[in-house]
Amino acid sequence: MGSFQDLGLPEALLKAVEGLGFREPMPIQAQAIPALLAEPPRDCVALAATGTGKTCAYGLPLLARVDGALAKPQALVLAPTRELCLQIGEELARFAKFLPEVKVAACYGGAPIGQQIRRLERGAQVIAATPGRLCDLLRREAVSLEDVRVCVLDEADEMLDMGFREELSFILDAVPDPSALWLFSATMPPEVEAIAQKYLSDPLTIQVGARNVAQANIAHHAFAVAERNRYGALRRVIDFVPEMYGLVFCRTRVDTQRLSEALMHDGVYAEALHGDLSQAQRDAVMRKFREKAVRILVATDVAARGLDVDDISHVIHYHLPDDPAVYTHRSGRTARAGKSGVSIVLFTPRDAAKLRLIERICGLRFERRAIPTADDVRQKHVFWLAEQIRGVAAETVDPALRELLPAVAPLVAGLSPEEVLARMLQLRLGPLLEAYKDAQDINLAEKPSAEERAAAFGPRQRIMLHVGRLDGLREGAVVRLACERAGIQASDIGAIAIKREFAFFDVRAELARRVLSALQGADFDGRPLNPALADPTEDLHTPRKGRPHGRPWKKGPRKPHRKGPRHG
Repeated sequence: MGSFQDLGLPEALLKAVEGLGFREPMPIQAQAIPALLAEPPRDCVALAATGTGKTCAYGLPLLARVDGALAKPQALVLAPTRELCLQIGEELARFAKFLPEVKVAACYGGAPIGQQIRRLERGAQVIAATPGRLCDLLRREAVSLEDVRVCVLDEADEMLDMGFREELSFILDAVPDPSALWLFSATMPPEVEAIAQKYLSDPLTIQVGARNVAQANIAHHAFAVAERNRYGALRRVIDFVPEMYGLVFCRTRVDTQRLSEALMHDGVYAEALHGDLSQAQRDAVMRKFREKAVRILVATDVAARGLDVDDISHVIHYHLPDDPAVYTHRSGRTARAGKSGVSIVLFTPRDAAKLRLIERICGLRFERRAIPTADDVRQKHVFWLAEQIRGVAAETVDPALRELLPAVAPLVAGLSPEEVLARMLQLRLGPLLEAYKDAQDINLAEKPSAEERAAAFGPRQRIMLHVGRLDGLREGAVVRLACERAGIQASDIGAIAIKREFAFFDVRAELARRVLSALQGADFDGRPLNPALADPTEDLHTPRKGRPHGRPWKKGPRKPHRKGPRHG
């Protein structure tokens, strides 16, 4: 692949790169750096997976274009989150180590704006900022972008996902023309393409790997579970890898908090990262995670955006995302900087279709695996501890410890070496052994029986609709109506039965009132739904005789059934 010396970088930047220990450029860096150094500067769209070295790819050519003698902002980098903004600022500052005139300022929300204004007043040629804070600075006239020559949108897709469309438009309108606009992104959804079409002129396109495709150095494993065993499966997956340093994704803030507390209760050092945390709390959680005082970080998608932590070995999807592109973002948190990683999915039978969609869209194949049994977990920990003991070099044993051995030896006299080892393992693994003492096999086939599917779904409530086959109603319409109006997921809906004049569907019990309320007053093709609760214990596929429970008698003749599509 060559070296950084072959890319045309100035000597000061090469010196900084060498000091940071970089040897060979990664694919996105090898393609982007020479192209972005070329004259005249061009707009650029660069697509590469998360963790492939994009900051270096745009950071070095950006710094090469900065005039240190001009103490005004000349380069701007926009990032979706405070976390990523800080990391970009720190990395650019390291690259600029041998450019003493060049100053880098990071501007982000959650910190006193006065301090950031004073930093800008002292002179900064490069600004790394979040869109919201930069808009505040522009409205206060605390910063001018009239001398900006390069503007970078880092993680553009995530910024748009977070609702920064108006802020981006405001900022990009303030950037002078002509200025080079470099758009770096992991995926290319329509919203990002729209930004590119509006603000970029004849852009250079750089793409490493296919769009929305997961990295090749990530192994993708899938575990089929019953809903009631989801937490138990997570616990076993984590316990089976004692050295795991991982990230667990949940659907809601409440899920993250409950899950992290459950893991801590079970002896796994875990913390939650979600939107209800203050900035100080978020910083404290991230500091512990970076220092590996916490080995499992439980997060929502929004809270984890812009998260850039090296050495994450596993990403676990406790709940699958609805958008395959989100799966790409999540799994990209591991296997950074050319390393390998594992992405693990816990899926119920109702998630199987979503799993196949992710495989098709992201161009990957999940390896179906069995959930570790209690014996698997016990055996793994025993062998792991034995390997840890064997891996300790004799010369690293503390001399003070060896001095105590003559006094300790009589205390274990009469015990064989095997018995000493067994008792030490018991002391070390006692809590884990007790936790798995009566543990059962919780593996679930991908195509379970009707009884297993019902058990996996959990407590449910049935809702009856006063429309049916005669009205052209189909199962897909039931799912669409419930999801769009009540804001639930398709996975929250269980069995569906479409009768001649009525329809029935199951929802999770805790969501029934919400769905019932949302469907009140709604109609399908002009006919009111008139939703009502029904008996959830009755077999949906048993033919009904007479009037269904809860159906009011209708006055007047029913609309005649028409063949073919209706015309309003």
